Amino acid sequence: MSNFSRREFLATTAGTTALGLSGSLVFLTPAQAADVKAKGYYKYKVGSDIEVISIYDGVWQKPHDENFALGGSVEEVKAALREAGKTDEHVPIEFTYTIVKTGGKTVLIDAGTGAQLAPTAGLGAQGMAAAGIKTSDIDTVLISHMHPDHIFGLMAKDTNEQIFPNAEIMVGETEYNYWTSAETLANLPEGRKPLAQRIQATFPKWKNVTLYSADKELLPGIRSVDTSGHTAGHMAFHISSGNDEMMLLGDMINMPALFLENLDWQIVFDADKEKASKARKQMIDRAVADNITVAGYHFGFPNSGKIEKEGSNFVFNPVEV
Repeated sequence: MSNFSRREFLATTAGTTALGLSGSLVFLTPAQAADVKAKGYYKYKVGSDIEVISIYDGVWQKPHDENFALGGSVEEVKAALREAGKTDEHVPIEFTYTIVKTGGKTVLIDAGTGAQLAPTAGLGAQGMAAAGIKTSDIDTVLISHMHPDHIFGLMAKDTNEQIFPNAEIMVGETEYNYWTSAETLANLPEGRKPLAQRIQATFPKWKNVTLYSADKELLPGIRSVDTSGHTAGHMAFHISSGNDEMMLLGDMINMPALFLENLDWQIVFDADKEKASKARKQMIDRAVADNITVAGYHFGFPNSGKIEKEGSNFVFNPVEV
């Protein structure tokens, strides 16, 4: 693959509404990229029989603080954001979740913020509607981990009523056991207890929750991959059809401009920072060596593309090849 600037978005010659894993590369101008984000979704294929739909859920305009990027100062974070062509007034953490159509099922992978975290987030419902997908269309929900921006979209803000009551909700066994444990609740800092309390008040009571383990085919062409470290049981998902494959990374790599291009930086949200760093580096090596298309939950929009080595670090090029 040719080396393109990370400031350029790339798409197939078929256009931004049919991004694919094969085909000639063309530049997607900043204006076109903005149009894709405004539309709220884009589609592409893995092989001939798996359709993937990326849904934009908005952005958290996080205020700068010295503890966010461990190893990088606020000024270094601002400089990295400017270098990537992003605002440096705050840290723009974007959210994108994924829908996969495979084996006759419509599978939601992570559920977004549910408009419950930031006034500039919670756009996923609009993106799904624009893509022609209703909540009742979702057969299965796969959860990578149980942080708020991945599970609050499963439940109504004030009542905790299920948004996808007819879908099977699949959660990693290690992750589920951690967050539903009385010991976890007792040992969490006060500021994080409400999340565990909400999880414990909902998930164990829902009859449609099932648990899965690592390194298993969960649905046709979708396999769980142990990438724990960010949380106790964080999972990535390997999508494959024929000779085509891609990896949904979840949060094991956060914003590429910060945590991919500066591998010595560590995001504050990683529970086990040493384990998370090891998992991140192993996944990067695999993605580069095998030229795997990846998609990151916080990679911006479009959020799928390639990781490429640049000097001693790596960059993310939003491309479809």
